[in-house]
Amino acid sequence: MLRAIIPLGVGIALLSGSVATAKSTQSYSWGKPGSSRELFDSGSRDCMLKAARRDVAGDDEAKKYVRGFEVLERENNMPAVGNDSVFDKSERQVMLRRMYRPDQHVDALQAQLQDEVNGCLVRSGYTRFALTRDQERILKRLRPGSEERKTYLYTLGSDARIVEAQKVAD
Repeated sequence: MLRAIIPLGVGIALLSGSVATAKSTQSYSWGKPGSSRELFDSGSRDCMLKAARRDVAGDDEAKKYVRGFEVLERENNMPAVGNDSVFDKSERQVMLRRMYRPDQHVDALQAQLQDEVNGCLVRSGYTRFALTRDQERILKRLRPGSEERKTYLYTLGSDARIVEAQKVAD
């Protein structure tokens, strides 16, 4: 059961670790001025894959998530007891979700993995920079994962003037 749940959390973490964070109004990207497209792409991909392939089963947040998931799963599969109404069962599920907070543990694990990717990028010579409103507007029109989007991000991230002018101090 644990082996099946952990990849789900890692997948969620990596899929949502995009250019902008959900809580942030500012969008960011990573640049490595003067880098060829192949080195630019492979370096960032290597950092992402290190985090994606890391076994998180022993991490506290993953253990807490699994524990909460298992409790909620058991509750969902329990037959009605006595005079339990649908409302009673629903109320118990809400209480258990508040007690175990599985969503918060997934978010914490996601943040931890994103921090690992960010640290790897910095060690690999990448610089984080803020996107301007115009850059962000163009980026939003490009489909995630498309070649056009990758090319656009490479064009921004390989330009030393853009990266330096928009660099974010961490």
